[in-house]
Amino acid sequence: MTSVYTEDGKIVDNNRTYKAVPDYTTVSKFGVGIKQGTLLAADTDLDYVVPINNGTVNDNGDNTFTGSSGGDNSTDNTTTFKPGAGETDNTAQNLISNNTNVTKIWTIADLSSSGINAIADQPFAMWIYIKDAAALAKFLIAGTALEIKLGSDSSNYYSKTFELTDLATGWNWITSNTVNVEDLTETGTVVGDIDTFLIEIITNNATDVFIAGDVIYDLLRQWEVTDTVKTFIAGFPAIDEGTFKVKIKGSLTSVQANGFDLSGFKVLNTDTVPKVTDLSDYTAESKSDTDEFIYELDNSFL
Repeated sequence: MTSVYTEDGKIVDNNRTYKAVPDYTTVSKFGVGIKQGTLLAADTDLDYVVPINNGTVNDNGDNTFTGSSGGDNSTDNTTTFKPGAGETDNTAQNLISNNTNVTKIWTIADLSSSGINAIADQPFAMWIYIKDAAALAKFLIAGTALEIKLGSDSSNYYSKTFELTDLATGWNWITSNTVNVEDLTETGTVVGDIDTFLIEIITNNATDVFIAGDVIYDLLRQWEVTDTVKTFIAGFPAIDEGTFKVKIKGSLTSVQANGFDLSGFKVLNTDTVPKVTDLSDYTAESKSDTDEFIYELDNSFL
């Protein structure tokens, strides 16, 4: 595991050491992330923070999408699905398409009838599975290849776009990351419930089609910031004044952060805008409901 002591960490430590009434709280929490890139001391967070707790499941993947344009109605996939968010269903949706249009659209017109409406002031995420290189090659090479829309109807929505370079074969965590739904690009005027959910895939050719298993969707979810952090194990930080070392220790239980290939760890305090003092990356480890993770970080102040 590679770790960096961040510039914000130095600010917190200096402030708490030399100021009679410190401006910052002590560190007491940790968070985890995926797809972590190279760490720098100037970084203020992990690249992709993921929820530790379940948050809100807007759609669990059981519900059929209505296809339009180049998309056909989705079908259940009970072989390839994504666990997580406390869900026990074993169903995802095959995003099936036809050869009539480069834009393939799948819609759930009323999330509340089958799940929970989107929450404006929370981020969103979902999973998209791409079977192999042949399926991935059908996504538009240059420009928007995938667009997710959440709105009050199909003409008034918030959206986020993704290019081919954002995607890979296997499971893709499609997310607004730390950006809330209401802060995404707005088309028209979203009024009332955010109950319409659309997935659009743009292919290179109208004749590019997807059959069952080529592209799979599962688990639209949201979360609060508090769902992304957890308090250290009792007794930590543990300070050894003889060796000038501090040990930090945190745990993920079998019901937390499931479904992710975790590769990032952060330490932070409890300020209104938390300061991340330490960041770590490591070889990705898949977290399932049969796993418990223990994180240990040793800081030396020699």
